Amino acid sequence: MATLDELKKAAGIKAANEIQDGMTVGLGTGSTAAYMVEHLAKRIKEENLNVVGVSTSWSTTLQCRKLGIPLKEMGEVSELDIVIDGADEIDKNKNLIKGRGAAHLLEKIVASMGKRYIIIADSGKKVNTLGEKFAVPLEILPNAIGVVTAKVEALGGKVSVRMGAPGKDGPVISDSGNIIADAKFAPIENPAELSKQLDGIVGLVGHGLFINMATQVILATKNGLEEF
Repeated sequence: MATLDELKKAAGIKAANEIQDGMTVGLGTGSTAAYMVEHLAKRIKEENLNVVGVSTSWSTTLQCRKLGIPLKEMGEVSELDIVIDGADEIDKNKNLIKGRGAAHLLEKIVASMGKRYIIIADSGKKVNTLGEKFAVPLEILPNAIGVVTAKVEALGGKVSVRMGAPGKDGPVISDSGNIIADAKFAPIENPAELSKQLDGIVGLVGHGLFINMATQVILATKNGLEEF
């Protein structure tokens, strides 16, 4: 029986094989996305593909540089052929919670530019209702931490600033210099409405609810790959 890592690698490979010559692609962040980036680099070398990536985080940027994948800055593009990324929770409607890696704001910007948005993950990320396992990550302007916390908690979320990044004292800081926090809600019955409410909070520059964005999900399961 295949291990979880082998299944995640299979999902990453399948998604990377969707990329065609001449494409500009968004490259996501996380363990499954790392397998996709690795296989894309292999295809670029072996098939002489002309592909340019746009990275969603410093960790992915460093991986691309190491593997020789050409990159454009996020601000240089307004449209991408495909965006491939992971997720922390996925419901039956392909709505997502993302942000355990603290890159959800940049990931959402990149996702918004994609003609196709493919999510790759293991089957443990599939849930009946968003919020079953994970809190909703928040990216907050440092000076707005008090007011944002109060307004998110008024919506029913229990907010905690994310602490303990490896090798660093104090709160986790995003690639954009903002504070990362997490808001634990009871299972979210109406994720679209909650997303809209969070969007309206001044000082909350990004949250981890990705609603009606994913066009395809590839899940690694113990029986192989599942798509929906």
